[in-house]
Amino acid sequence: MGAVAGVSAAVHRLARRSGVTTEEARRPLPGDDLVAHPLWVSTRGTTIDAPPSAVWPWIAQMGYPTFRAGWYTPHWLDELMWGKRPRSADTIVPELQDLKVGDKVPDSADFRMYYTVEEIDAPGHLVLRSTRHVVPPLRAVDFSWVFVLVPLPEERTRLLVRARVAYTPVWPFPLVEAVVGLGDYVNVTVMLRGIRSRAATWR
Repeated sequence: MGAVAGVSAAVHRLARRSGVTTEEARRPLPGDDLVAHPLWVSTRGTTIDAPPSAVWPWIAQMGYPTFRAGWYTPHWLDELMWGKRPRSADTIVPELQDLKVGDKVPDSADFRMYYTVEEIDAPGHLVLRSTRHVVPPLRAVDFSWVFVLVPLPEERTRLLVRARVAYTPVWPFPLVEAVVGLGDYVNVTVMLRGIRSRAATWR
């Protein structure tokens, strides 16, 4: 029973936070008010050896790679999870930098899934929201996703990413915790690595 409890606690933790301190996980972030009563929240982070001004262009151009620069996840993982798709960009794309409130950021080849830009303050934070990411057994989803760039000494950046999700029906909570939460852990962790490695070449 002790081993099961330990595994359950580890799954619960990874599903909700990684790469952040307790203070960062509890810290209010822009966009927290969009989904007032989330059933699941995750906060993840990384430190990047580049200032926010060098990290921001990579954030601004994110989106499904047919239309935008991708999510910076490894191409082999993208194809394993989603099938054949273009690679994420390894360079800053000037024509994708003009992002503004109300713009749609696609997350599927057919544009069925997308985020709407709710708030943007370059190079400080980007707040996205979606009601389009509905997958069985869910019938409705309200999902906010925020990227916050915190300046650090010596031209470094602390990048925090938070998801807040409400959904119906509420009964599959253990499934969301174990499957969606761990999926979020994998995807966001490798995405953060991709952003970090690209932005660190700024000098």
